Amino acid sequence: MSQEDTTSRLRTRVRGIVERSAVGSAVADLGNAARSSSLTAFARRVGEFTRHSFFYRWLTKEPEPEVIVIDLRETWTVGPIIALLDWAIERTLPYWRGSTLKQALDRLVALGERAADTRAGQLLVRVLEPPEPPDRHADRSSRGSGNEEPSENTDHEDESGQEPPDKSRDSEADR
Repeated sequence: MSQEDTTSRLRTRVRGIVERSAVGSAVADLGNAARSSSLTAFARRVGEFTRHSFFYRWLTKEPEPEVIVIDLRETWTVGPIIALLDWAIERTLPYWRGSTLKQALDRLVALGERAADTRAGQLLVRVLEPPEPPDRHADRSSRGSGNEEPSENTDHEDESGQEPPDKSRDSEADR
């Protein structure tokens, strides 16, 4: 049995335990109540209004290809704050390097790195890491299963998923 099968079985088992528990059902009930509340509907409307507003579109539009770099150290508003932070870091860095807290954190990091190299640590990392994003090639190969949402049409395919006839190959009768 591969490690991925073990990970998948472990995830499924943990999900089942949580769903059957009193805490899991209370969280599910709370989620259902939150989805159907008028406050949630209001928040959705405000979100839609915000996303369609001129200001939001202006803030999130793609920048021009020419990049302008501003050195914040030279500005009047941010410059003094950065200078103050630089001064504070310069003064406290020697104390931090010799502190007991830093030594304890270094030991904790080393312990975590050693634990991650064990089989149990690697299994824990696999269980807790987020899933891979879907691959475009995988979407095309599984198109006929009916489990996925329809993808955008490309220029090379019609709605049935078949390529249209090549327009450059005219028949003799069309010429």
